[in-house]
Amino acid sequence: MRKVLLIVLSGVVGALWGADWSSQSGNPQRDGWARGEESLVKDQVPHLRLLYKVQLDNQSKGPDALTSPIVLSNLITYKGFKEMLFVAGSSDNIYSIDAALNELLWKTHFDSKSAEPEASATSVCPGGLTASIAIIGGSSPLGRGFGAARRRATTPGPGVGPGQGGAAHRPARTPDLPVSPNNDVFSSGFGRNGYVFAIGSDGYLRFVRQSDGNDTAIAPIKLVPPHSKVSSINIGGTTVYAATVDGCGEHPNALYAIDLGGPDRNVVTFATNGSGFSGEGGTAVGADGTIYGHVDSGHGDVAGKYNDTVLALNAGDLKVKDYFTPSTTVPSGSDTVSPFGVTPVPFRWKGKDLVVAGGKDGTVYLLDSTALGGADHHTPLFKTEPLISNVGNDAEHGIWGDFSTWEDTDTNVRWIYAAVRGPLASNVKFPLSNGSTASGSIVAFKVEEQNGRPVLTPQWASRDLIAPASPVTTNGLVFALSTGQSLQKDSGTEANHATMYVLDGTTGKELFSTGNDAATFTHRSGLALANGRVYFTTHDNTVYCYGLPAQQPQLTER
Repeated sequence: MRKVLLIVLSGVVGALWGADWSSQSGNPQRDGWARGEESLVKDQVPHLRLLYKVQLDNQSKGPDALTSPIVLSNLITYKGFKEMLFVAGSSDNIYSIDAALNELLWKTHFDSKSAEPEASATSVCPGGLTASIAIIGGSSPLGRGFGAARRRATTPGPGVGPGQGGAAHRPARTPDLPVSPNNDVFSSGFGRNGYVFAIGSDGYLRFVRQSDGNDTAIAPIKLVPPHSKVSSINIGGTTVYAATVDGCGEHPNALYAIDLGGPDRNVVTFATNGSGFSGEGGTAVGADGTIYGHVDSGHGDVAGKYNDTVLALNAGDLKVKDYFTPSTTVPSGSDTVSPFGVTPVPFRWKGKDLVVAGGKDGTVYLLDSTALGGADHHTPLFKTEPLISNVGNDAEHGIWGDFSTWEDTDTNVRWIYAAVRGPLASNVKFPLSNGSTASGSIVAFKVEEQNGRPVLTPQWASRDLIAPASPVTTNGLVFALSTGQSLQKDSGTEANHATMYVLDGTTGKELFSTGNDAATFTHRSGLALANGRVYFTTHDNTVYCYGLPAQQPQLTER
């Protein structure tokens, strides 16, 4: 009896300190760092195995199928404590799976609220739900930094006028949200019964109750134009952000924001007048609530012509605070269709807030968050040589998705990892290289100090990966997903099957591979990592879960 009690108590303690993976790349900062992970460490990685896979009844839309998974570490339900895995499907579906038991808990389907007919599907604009979903919080264990997501970001000034780098405006007021404790959209805390934030193909922001999938307790709000292609949902304070890309639905690309904790709950729009915000994350939220994004081409009244421009926007009202545009001009692609690109990521280094960003040619920039491009808006703190060998010849090659970054607290060394699609330039030298990079690779840098300024020092390039997704990191490990998809933009043509690799974060050495487990490729979907398990999805609407069998007897001994 005592042994059983100890097992139960240890499970409860584990639940108390479980970690979430709340959005694309883990958190609003999009840094891909699973903080507080204890099980997935170097000496255990060779023991990773497929714990389960589950095929969902979602219908793929062109190359799109399931979004990046997110994880809620614990929720008190009528079945007890649950660790819940959420994933959205292109056919306007949201699914919840018991992450620890491989049990489908609920499915919610969105019926369209739009009267606007859907345009004919194309490979770039296949229609359906496209935005990665989100919950409030981050990639830290509960009780350690969780509450930061609930605090409201400060927004300087109540109004938004024209001329702030795009067509910023306030449409008609949206209906008030209920504020009762039982259905507060920002309910939080241990055992909280909160909501999954999702954007359906009709452009409405939905609030799906985590415990049972109910999406009627809080009325949907129209956030983006119907049939838009949305990269990801981000939540900073009480403001929800969504970036549209590729001009789908014949709507201009823009960033949309709504402050659900504000007095009026209006939707604010920042038009890019060109391509949309780059990267799978779309936007990243800084420590002070600043919104960071990268725009390949377009123009605005503050920054002028965009060309690999990094924008810093005020939280909530989306006014331009600062910007950086490289002094060298790289040929732009389409004014509407966004090229492969990467979301800028803010991080802390030696008491300073820096931003890492990437250009079309694979140049990686370090920027000072207090003056992104210096006095002239063209001067970074540091930049690498272009990483891509054939820039200008192939718009499908470049740094892609989101960066991943972490700091080794034992050595105070900051690491940065990037997914590169296409071959590395021959003049770019990484001291440690692990084979051919003809199709793509993960590359690693250290942030080091030279003459009082931060620089990026190349460390290693991984083995060849087919169109790699955004890397994620924990405990000195890098999890890399070779998507297996064709490099033809959004073609959905299968080149191979998806394969996940675990790499040594300091050397790039391969420690584990999923081999031929996956049957097909993955598209616009990344990795999720929480509580000793790592997840990814594939185009046949299958969710894969890997972990350590010895620590998951409920999954491996039945």
